[in-house]
Amino acid sequence: MHSFMENHLNLVPFAPLIFFVSILIFLLIGWLYGRYQVRRSDKVVIRDSLATAIFGLSALVLGFTFSSATDHFDNRVSLTHQQSYALNQIEQSSEYLNPTDRVIVKTTLNQILSLRMSKYENIKTFDDLDANNDALTKALNTLNKDINQAISRAPASTKDLANNILKPQLTNLLDVFQQGILNGKRHPPPIIERFLFALLSIGALLSGYSMAVKKEEDWFLTVLYLGLMGLALYVIFALEFPHLLLDPQMMNADFLKLQKAWQ
Repeated sequence: MHSFMENHLNLVPFAPLIFFVSILIFLLIGWLYGRYQVRRSDKVVIRDSLATAIFGLSALVLGFTFSSATDHFDNRVSLTHQQSYALNQIEQSSEYLNPTDRVIVKTTLNQILSLRMSKYENIKTFDDLDANNDALTKALNTLNKDINQAISRAPASTKDLANNILKPQLTNLLDVFQQGILNGKRHPPPIIERFLFALLSIGALLSGYSMAVKKEEDWFLTVLYLGLMGLALYVIFALEFPHLLLDPQMMNADFLKLQKAWQ
């Protein structure tokens, strides 16, 4: 499933729906099979201990996946803040350069900002993301070259400042953008998602089967369970793929403020 997602990132927004539909289908299958068993025999036994163990394992994997997605989301948001701050530092410190070089650096900074904001737009595969990352890396390399050349041409009165302040800031900017490029493709192992899919489907099958056999068909609670499970799956995928499932303006809020300030 994960490899399929890598080659069809445009389908990621539908992933929670795919999980939800699977849970619903298996719930109905379990219920229908339970009804069939009850019609065949009056003594259908459910091993509650085994069912409880499966439900507990499903909750454990679901909690682990949610925790992992939350950590990934926090890292991505933190890197966004750091990248925005690093760009602004370079822009402010470019005043130590001569006017011509300052214009060149500012142009490259705007290019980097634009590429970073649009990095996740209209991507369908990880190859598309790699192409956007390559373009961003090329712009970063250009900035690195431009600034180092500009420092050597900086006015004598500000050359030491440019060398002692601008160079460390450039190093920091390159580091945080490199971390962002690597972090953008960091996701849980595919087997975790497949295991979660299997556990949730089996859990739904057992729930439907148990309802039918025990004749405890509370459809209000069933609908409530399905709704909460669908919401939980959406939250997990939204945290794992925030640029594809959440509002792009929210994810690029720092960059948008920076872009507005530079105009």
